[in-house]
Amino acid sequence: MKKYLLLAGVFTLFTSAAQADGWYGEREYSRPYQNNGYYEEAPRYIEREAPRYRQISPSEARRYRERQYTRSSSANTYTTSEDTNQIRPYIGVDAITSTLDFGSGSSYWPMKEGPDEYYEDKNISASFVAGLRFNKYFGIEAFYQQSSEEEQKESWSQPIAEGVDMDFDQTNYLSFKAYGADLQWYAPVTHEFELLASLGLAQYDFESKMKLQGTVAEAGFSESVETKEDFDSLGVRFGIGAQYNLTKHIALRGMARYVHMTDDEYIKSITEFSLGLRYMF
Repeated sequence: MKKYLLLAGVFTLFTSAAQADGWYGEREYSRPYQNNGYYEEAPRYIEREAPRYRQISPSEARRYRERQYTRSSSANTYTTSEDTNQIRPYIGVDAITSTLDFGSGSSYWPMKEGPDEYYEDKNISASFVAGLRFNKYFGIEAFYQQSSEEEQKESWSQPIAEGVDMDFDQTNYLSFKAYGADLQWYAPVTHEFELLASLGLAQYDFESKMKLQGTVAEAGFSESVETKEDFDSLGVRFGIGAQYNLTKHIALRGMARYVHMTDDEYIKSITEFSLGLRYMF
């Protein structure tokens, strides 16, 4: 009896060691087939057993789920744990509407009724940007902005003799370009949506032109004068906005910005609203 038990134990130990060699156990067998009246051994066929699974701890299961979630998220979004500490360059373009508030030295822009009160000028411009995002929360962005040339017209009459008036038509043209850099602060709300704040400096170069035409209809007289003046100022920029990450590489951004001019004789401030795209490498 002891001999049989000993043999059974050895057989069990041997089979266990053979199965522990891998995840799958293999069982080989061959079958004979008849060829020209003779039996020959056919090629061996391998039959694999069903896989056997081992039990894992809760901490291993949690790490596995986190890795799977990170892989699935990083394919479509930017703010994943894989990219948190990576420096990512990007480029972009913005469409901007700007409202200019004039100062007391803006003699080349039509005035309202009160002293030193000028009509506001609304410009449309485009901005091209290049930036670096250092991590999940901070970045820097450089830009170049070019506005369209906007015009403002004003007409009035002035008596020059008894019963004779001269009619004046004044047309003003204003455009500007700007270049500078902004520091960016990001506040992730979800994996796709982020809030932004910015602080920066920029150089603004303005070009103002005026065309004044005087006409005396009774005398058939008409004369025009054209003048031009360029001025510049350093602007301190404050901005808030939001960014939606469409994919890992493409984001949609909207910003509201206030620019305070350090030399406010001609332009006191600019209020801007922008909408643009960012492509992150």
